Parts: sequence; structure tokens; C-alpha cells
Amino acid sequence: MKETIRRLYEGEGRGPRIFQMGLIVFDVIIIAYFVLTANADMGATLLSVDLAIGAVVLADLSARFWIAERRPAFMLSLTTIADIVVLLSLLAPVLTGANLGFLRALRMLRLARSFHMAERLDDVLRGSLVNSRIMVAAANLVAFIFVVTSMVWVLERQKNDDIATYVDALYFTMTTLTTTGYGDITLTDRTGRLLTIVIMVFGVGFFLNLIQAIYRPAKVEQPCPQCGLRLHDRDASHCKHCGSVIYIETEGGT
Repeated sequence: MKETIRRLYEGEGRGPRIFQMGLIVFDVIIIAYFVLTANADMGATLLSVDLAIGAVVLADLSARFWIAERRPAFMLSLTTIADIVVLLSLLAPVLTGANLGFLRALRMLRLARSFHMAERLDDVLRGSLVNSRIMVAAANLVAFIFVVTSMVWVLERQKNDDIATYVDALYFTMTTLTTTGYGDITLTDRTGRLLTIVIMVFGVGFFLNLIQAIYRPAKVEQPCPQCGLRLHDRDASHCKHCGSVIYIETEGGT
């Protein structure tokens, strides 16, 4: 049983690829749900959906813990901690009657992890590791945006009249990250200013990483004449698979 689960999470082939893509689709759906219901009043329907999602998240977390080779490191990883916070937020309405929906946005961190599976999904991404690198960079940027937006909303909504909804917080995050800075929404307290610095410094880094993945990928596509391997390092002169000489075009020639 353990090896079967490990193969589903980490293996290759049609079955594992379908399972891994299912995890990515599930993450995207629940993230959208978390964002849309983050400020909603808790009712019987939302509570039922929360508990159902919580059961799936718990099963997924338990399975990944079971197959982890280094369990202490697994429990201390950022994605695991985020999943645990999500589970607590889903159980909070049952235990305390409070809707801690804003904590659910931390699930975005797991989306970044899930897109690393894209490297194994050749059929979905047409076998291109370059495409998967772009997907990972884009996922990291989106995860950063929504997690930081949640922090802005949670920390500022009670003391900043300009942050009335999650959309207001998202608008502030985007204008700050892009250095547009219209000035119609500002964070004037000390915590808010520190958070603004984090958005500008790290957000620009994630954005530049995405731009580099699109316009200057780490690998170049040049089919090897002997074995057909298509992706190579930019400065490669020989194929890593068969050792044959390859000629990669550069800005200065071949």
C-alpha cells in the first residue's frame, strides 16, 4: 500500500500523472473557493463544504507524511505548516463558531509546490521542461500575491478604512508590487509599512524570476543529432545523454 501511494505521488506513467494533475486541479479549485468565501458568513452549506475539503486535505497530508523519507523535515516544511493552518481554519467554525477564512489563503503556498509536479506531466505540458519552469515561476508569483494580500487584509481591515474588502487588499498589493503606487490606499502604521517593504522587495524578485523564465530560460532547445535529447544547458558543447557534440546558437554565433 505504501509503495502504491508513493508511486501515485512521485512516480511516472499514465496513472500517477492523472493523479498528480488531479491534485493540482483540486488545489486550484479550493484556492478559488477560499478566496471567494474568505469574508462570507458561515452557514450550514459553507460549513459542510469546509468539512468535506478538510477531510480531503487531511487525507492528502497524512498520505504525504506516511511516504516521507525524512518526516521531521517534512513536518517543518512551509507547505506542511500551511496545510496544518488550513485544517485548523476549517475546523475553527465547528470548535469556536468563528470563520477564520482569511487563514485559508495560505493554501496558495501549496499551489506553488504542486506546480513542481508539472515537470513530470509531459503529456500535459507537451514534454517541455521550459514550460514547466515558467509554470513554477508563475505559480510562485501568484502564491506570493495572494498570501501577502491575505496578510494585508487581516492586519489592516480593522484599522484602515481603505481596506474594506479582500479586493481592496489585492489592489493595494498589486499597485505596490508593480511600483505603480497610486497612493489612494496606503498603510500608515509601522506593521503596514514593514509589510509594504516586503511586498516591494520580494514581489519584484518573484516577478523578475518569471520574466527570466520566459525570456531567458535556463535550458535551450537544440535536438541532439544522435540521441534526440532536446534540452541542454545554454553553454553546453556536448550532449549529457550520449556525449555527442552539439552546436547551440548563441548571440555571437555557434
